[in-house]
Formats: sequence, structure tokens, C-alpha cells
Amino acid sequence: MSEGFDRLVDVMTRLRGEGGCPWDREQDHKTLKPYLLEEVYEVLEAIEAGDPGSLKEELGDLLFQVIFHSQIAKENSAFDIEAVLIAIADKMTHRHPHVFSNASSDAQDQSESEKIDSKTVLLRWEEIKKNEPRNLHRKSALDGVPVTLPALLRAHQLQSRAARVGFDWPEIAPVVAKVEEELEELEEAIQCGDQNRIESELGDVLFSVVNYARFLKVNSEDAMRGAIRRFIDRFQEMESEVEEKGQTFDSLSLNEMNDLWEKAKAKLSP
Repeated sequence: MSEGFDRLVDVMTRLRGEGGCPWDREQDHKTLKPYLLEEVYEVLEAIEAGDPGSLKEELGDLLFQVIFHSQIAKENSAFDIEAVLIAIADKMTHRHPHVFSNASSDAQDQSESEKIDSKTVLLRWEEIKKNEPRNLHRKSALDGVPVTLPALLRAHQLQSRAARVGFDWPEIAPVVAKVEEELEELEEAIQCGDQNRIESELGDVLFSVVNYARFLKVNSEDAMRGAIRRFIDRFQEMESEVEEKGQTFDSLSLNEMNDLWEKAKAKLSP
């Protein structure tokens, strides 16, 4: 391993060892769960910000979490970081036969490997994954998508899994029609005043919009995060404008606030 990686492992060992940090020594896999999740989202924020310096730092924090969990496992005689590295290297090699082909493969096999597109790679990946010992118990094509994923991302992943076995529209037109159909059903539920049905139909609308996004090659989770970020930036710009004028939001009419919103939107648009 590299000098930097070995140093990080040594730092973790010392933090968890005798005379180390009391807080680090108290942690276990479960107590670290929120920190792991937090670091993942901070990596996403750094990617969205397009800041290489922040991304480098946040990836380091995420790697530290991996080292942390591996050290705890080592102390429990389960596995260590070396085993983690070997396992993932073996897995990636096994799932990429088009890259790590047998050295004795003939020229024709290599030529065919070069022609493989990303769609074929995904299909082969799923087939290889399905036949691995740890996955043989899975009966559904949808098995394996974590229930803890954010809802929009989970919907996207489930739809993608279904599409890989052929359960998908052949073109985008019926996808758009499905969104319109679900909106109509939501409106009917609203007219009936049935709150449970409204919630159900709204869920169907969101699910169909996620599918629409998938056809547009947009990850709806990323799109929503972007929309939230833009909302925060524009609202805070409105707050600055209101403060500069010595006003308060509750003194403004809805039309005045909308004018401020449009002004902020124009100012901050890329």
C-alpha cells in the first residue's frame, strides 16, 4: 500500500488503541452510521460545487469512515482493511470480464470485447452479480436496491432494474402520457377530498416524473438537490434585498415577494 494510506491506517489504529481518543474508542458500527451518511452527502456537495479542493478533503473524510469501520471489524476478529481492499479488487475484476480477460484470449475475443457498449456492460454486470454466491437467494430483479436510499434515488434505481429485464417503455411519448394520466388521477382525488388517496396519487405522480427524468437521462435526486440549492440561493438573495431596503417579509404583498423572486432568479441564473 502507499505511504499515505499506511499512515492513515496507523492514525486510526492509534486513535482506537490504548491512550488514544476516548470518543473514537467508544464508537462501533452502529454509532458511526450517521457520520458515514453525513460524509457521503458532503462528498456530493463538493462534487456539485465543482471544487476540487473540497472534493479532495471530503473524499478523505469518507475514506476515514471506511478505515474506521475496518479497524472496528479487525478488533472484533472479523476482517481488516487489507481484506476489504482484496475483496473489492476481486469483485471488480470478476464483474469486468471484458476488461480483465484471460491473457490467452485470441484476437477475435479481444476485438469483440472492444465493441461492448455500456448497456451491454450493465446487463452482463447484473447477470454476473446475480450468480455470485452471496446473491443466489435473491428472487426478484428488484432485490438489492437499499431501502435506506433517498426516495427519488431509490425510485430511479428500481425503475432501472425493471428496465434491464424489459419492463420499460420503448420510447418517451407514453412516459409523458403517464405523467399526465397520474396528474389527472391526483386531481380526481383532490376533488373527492380523500387524504389517503391524495397521498397515494401524489406518490404515483412523483414516481412517474422520476421515470420521465430517467428517460431524459437525468437523475431525479440530483435534479431535486439542484432545485433545492437554487431555491435557497434565490430566497437568501430575496432576504438580502428586503434587509437592504429596511423592510420585512410580512410587510410585503405576495406580488411584491414574487417580483423579488423573479429579480433574484434573473440575477442568479447561470
